[in-house]
Amino acid sequence: MSTDYLLQVFSLTGKTAILTGATGGLGNSLALALAKAGASIVSIEVPGDPGSDALKKIISEEAGSSVRSFPCDLTKTADLRACYASIWEAGIIPDILVNCAGVVRVSACEHSTDDDMDLLISVNMKATYVSCQEFGRKLLDLNRPGKIINIASVTAFQANRYTGVYAATKGAVVQMTKAFSNEWANKNIQVNCISPGYMATPMTTVHTQDEAVLSYLLGRVPAARLGLPSDLEPAVLFLASPANTFTTGTSVTVDGGFCGK
Repeated sequence: MSTDYLLQVFSLTGKTAILTGATGGLGNSLALALAKAGASIVSIEVPGDPGSDALKKIISEEAGSSVRSFPCDLTKTADLRACYASIWEAGIIPDILVNCAGVVRVSACEHSTDDDMDLLISVNMKATYVSCQEFGRKLLDLNRPGKIINIASVTAFQANRYTGVYAATKGAVVQMTKAFSNEWANKNIQVNCISPGYMATPMTTVHTQDEAVLSYLLGRVPAARLGLPSDLEPAVLFLASPANTFTTGTSVTVDGGFCGK
């Protein structure tokens, strides 16, 4: 297999990737990987997102590209649908969607509050579904192939302590991925998800700032370390690339062996 062939089938030159959560720990790394492969980046961001400038800077400096940002409150379905309308009105043609936006709350199941449940369901589950919907509708309208990649979690398969609501929302992401895939596979739209293990990001400090919790987690991971955002890059590049023609409806688990133990 020649190097030229590999560069061709994994190239994203001329493609446009829309991401939610691109300003976060995982999203930042995934956006940069897609940009380095040649994709133009569109970021759906919280209004006034403090990570927006940093995302633009890293994409500019390391990929020689720019980012088009669209503000959106992901907790509000109407805002997300309006955001996609703005993206289409701007003339952006979709190729790749990465739903990386997510929030976590840690509590024992009996102490989960209504506010926490509402937040996690609205961002992790409902916004992901609506984002797939709006992106997919545009592809169907244009009779255009595309790739959708949702970010789930190993908690979708092994709900750890104090992650009850979070695990439920990520389990929903796995199932909605299968549902969209079943309906759109014959339209040449591949819908997959990546399920990271415990990753070293700002969002997981609620788990890892406690030495006892960190020791417990590392004891569950055969690789004996937390994952890094860069560990997800090969998976997202394959799922987003022309090399992926027949992988759909699946979850790629990147967890250092956590689920296999």
